[in-house]
Amino acid sequence: MKDAILYIKEQIKYFRIAVNLSKYSTKSTSMQNRLGRLWEILDPLVQLAINYIIFGILMHRSAPAGLPPLSWMFIGMGVYSFAQHIIVTGSKSVSTQFKMTAKMKFPVSIMPTASMIGFLTEFYIMVGAGLVIAMFSGYYPSLYWLQLLYYLPMLIIFSLSLSLLCSSIEIVFPDFKFFLNYIFKFLMYGSGVIFDLSQFKIIPKFLIQAQMVDPFYYLIEGFRDIAFGRAWFWQKGIFNVSFWLLTIFILIVAANFHMKIRDRISDYL
Repeated sequence: MKDAILYIKEQIKYFRIAVNLSKYSTKSTSMQNRLGRLWEILDPLVQLAINYIIFGILMHRSAPAGLPPLSWMFIGMGVYSFAQHIIVTGSKSVSTQFKMTAKMKFPVSIMPTASMIGFLTEFYIMVGAGLVIAMFSGYYPSLYWLQLLYYLPMLIIFSLSLSLLCSSIEIVFPDFKFFLNYIFKFLMYGSGVIFDLSQFKIIPKFLIQAQMVDPFYYLIEGFRDIAFGRAWFWQKGIFNVSFWLLTIFILIVAANFHMKIRDRISDYL
């Protein structure tokens, strides 16, 4: 627990540096493209359009309970894509930028946080598009939108905790990044991002019920509850507890592992 507290303190103390690192990285990437930072807007919109054409039009997948499919899908993709980018990119951030952190004298633990900040624009566009479409479909802003103050911090805390753990594993076992990509490709279809699994009669009931304890599913459905005014987070009972316990467990293990290898990262690399 001491390591987890130290990790949290580092994120708070060096947050401004993480923001500056993110700005520098974004600016550096933008300068290499003719359209510059316009790609921050175009890229998520193109992703949404492609997936909607494939899964929404060609494969005729609809949202559950008569919800607007375009909005339902966009919100799921926005939340999942944000978490995926934080975890996958964050897992490589420590090993790829270790030399820079050693020269500038700040803890490497803030590198996943710097990566996370860079993906906020894409997240806002994807989820924002879903919310706007929901409004045009008759789901107007309501008190349920206050749950953004709960689900967004939970999304960030869970993703950063898992990112820290994956970054530590990747330092010790570099091939882990390949397995991580495979896992996220599978989870995209198993976490209710694009498909409502209950539509598939071939899938056993126990697997659909097991999906309820999937943290990605929990977060995605939480943001959909905000858009469509379906439920309050405190009504989820045991699923809240399972999510919090898993997140705290990952954070403690990740922080402990990170602190143990931090002084020896140069040896591993």
